[in-house]
Amino acid sequence: MFIKEIYNQNPKTISPTATIKDAVKRFVDEHINGFLVVDDKNKVLGVLALQDVAAATLPHQFKKNVSMAAAMYRRGFFTQEVEKLQDKPVSTIMRKNFATVSVNDNIMTVMADFLKNDLYIVPVLDEKKSLMGVITRSEIKHALAHTMSLPSRYTTRKGQ
Repeated sequence: MFIKEIYNQNPKTISPTATIKDAVKRFVDEHINGFLVVDDKNKVLGVLALQDVAAATLPHQFKKNVSMAAAMYRRGFFTQEVEKLQDKPVSTIMRKNFATVSVNDNIMTVMADFLKNDLYIVPVLDEKKSLMGVITRSEIKHALAHTMSLPSRYTTRKGQ
């Protein structure tokens, strides 16, 4: 199976100047977990996933030390960290180093990359590096369901 058979041609995008609060609002409203961050010419500048926002709320020393995070926690700490973050532009926390795929890549390559690098969202670009769409865990989930011959309600995304 190739990416051209499964990719979403209507990627969710966000401006690099949008606030993190705007992004979280859209995550909730649109029932999604990631965006492609694009400029006004639709050039992909980065990716932003919900885990990037969650990671930005954690002090650096907590990220690899769960015990420290548990020991240093105090009431109101989460709220305080979120308040410091919410008005910053998404460009401050988006992933600038990100994988891309083409429509001619195969699904096995993409799944291996998703697992190796804990990816949630990957832009699909043409040979000129123009945005064509996106692969997320949802497209992989629906490809698995399709291959397992599950009914169409499991294999088709809402809105497609």
